[in-house]
This record gives sequence, structure tokens and C-alpha cells, in this order.
Amino acid sequence: MPVRLFTIAIVLFWLGSVAWLCAVVWAPPGSRMTKIDPREVYRVFFEWNESTKMTLIENGVRRGEVTVQGGSGIEAESGEFERTLSVSGTIESYDERSASSLVNLFWKGTLAFTGTMESRGGEFAVRIPGKELTAHLSFGGAVTEGEKPAIRANVVMAEREVFSFDSSASKGVDPSSALAMLGSFGSIPGLGSLDPSAMKITTEARTGSFSLGGREMRAFLLTLRGADPGQEVRIYLSEVGEPLRIETDLGFEAISEILVPLEAYKRQPDAN
Repeated sequence: MPVRLFTIAIVLFWLGSVAWLCAVVWAPPGSRMTKIDPREVYRVFFEWNESTKMTLIENGVRRGEVTVQGGSGIEAESGEFERTLSVSGTIESYDERSASSLVNLFWKGTLAFTGTMESRGGEFAVRIPGKELTAHLSFGGAVTEGEKPAIRANVVMAEREVFSFDSSASKGVDPSSALAMLGSFGSIPGLGSLDPSAMKITTEARTGSFSLGGREMRAFLLTLRGADPGQEVRIYLSEVGEPLRIETDLGFEAISEILVPLEAYKRQPDAN
């Protein structure tokens, strides 16, 4: 009898081990985590009130840096509660002649939200040193339902303004066409299709244990999906709201400096 029970215990242990291994290896990361309300993740992130530096990687190769900061508090001018997201960074290439990295592009974006995560506007700026080009885009939150936000944009090249647009003063001009023109300057990808009032994004949030940077840790997974295929962004955050990893369907990802694999620094990207 003891031998038979021992044999059954061994079989059950083996079956359990195989089941656990299959779940860890083949199950999608999100399916191993508990689904929660995305507002819980927003609350933790915007209460974080700190910034973190991340390494920008393209297909496994370091391409620059990204700094992400979230915060919340009373806005000085309006006196209303506001949440802010600030993201800035650089895109670099490797120059074999000087054996160093060159900065091809500087960029910075800021978005503001109400306490219920309604947009209050934002701004985005790009500087391309090699073309002596600076582009700036700002938009305000919609005043009423169905109304498009005011959009302002300008491009300066070699200290000369080559493009300027203000939707509040441009009657009969479609803002999306102006953005398409702005995106053509300096080949700023994706800017031409940007229409802040028309962006449809769905969100999903999960929490649980996940392996990040070779270590098991509790984390949040916030998934943002656009209306079209290839517009998914997956954001992993610690329990206190610090971004750990940001993945996209475009081959780019941002990884916290403490989790960056050494392999990303062993290969250098080709010069553009």
C-alpha cells in the first residue's frame, strides 16, 4: 500500500510539474496575470511622481534613451487636479569613424489629463541637429463633445520658419492635412496621421508575477490598443508605478536601465 501511494504521489507531482512548465513556457504573459481595472494602474503611476531613465532598443540593439515621468497635483493656473505624463528621449546611430554614438534626434512630449483621465491637451517637440530643424506641435482638450481640439504647429529650419499652422485661425483647413505636412518635414514618422480628437484607444490591465530582466517580480501590465493592427503598446510597471519595460509592435522597446540585457550594448546600430 505505501509503495502504491508513493507511486501515485510521484505521478501527480510529475503531471503537476509538466502542467506548470507548459503554463510558464507557452501561456501568453497576460494570461498568467489577474485582470484589473486600468484606472488602478493609472492611479499608481501618476502617484509615483518620479522619473526613470530607460534604454531605447530596436530589434535588440541600443538606439538611444527615454525618460518617463508621471505626476499628479493641483494645476497652478486653473486650480484643478491634473495628471501629467512627460516622455523625452534621443535616437542615436553609431559612427564608425569616430567610434561613438551620434544623436540624430531629440524629442519631448507632454500630455495632461483630468482626474478621470480625460485629455486636457499636450505638446510634442522634435529637434533634428543634422538638418538644423525644430518642429513643435501643441493641442488643447476638446471643449465640447464632437469638437476638435485647437492645434498649433510650426517648423523652423536653419533659423527660418518654413511652416506654421493654427487651427483656431485657419478657417476651412483640415487639421489632419496640416499635420501630414508637418510630418513630411524631417521625415517624422507617424505624425501625418495624428489627429488627437480621432484617436481610439482601448486599454486592458493585469497584475501578477512576471519574469523581467531575469528576475521574478510583481508587476502591472497595461496594454494600449489602437484601432488598426500593429498599434499595440505593452507597458510593465512595478507595484509602486515605476515603468520597467515598454514594448511596441514596431520593433522598438524601452527597458529600465537596471533590466537592460548586456547583449544590447555588444552590437552597435549601423549609421543612418
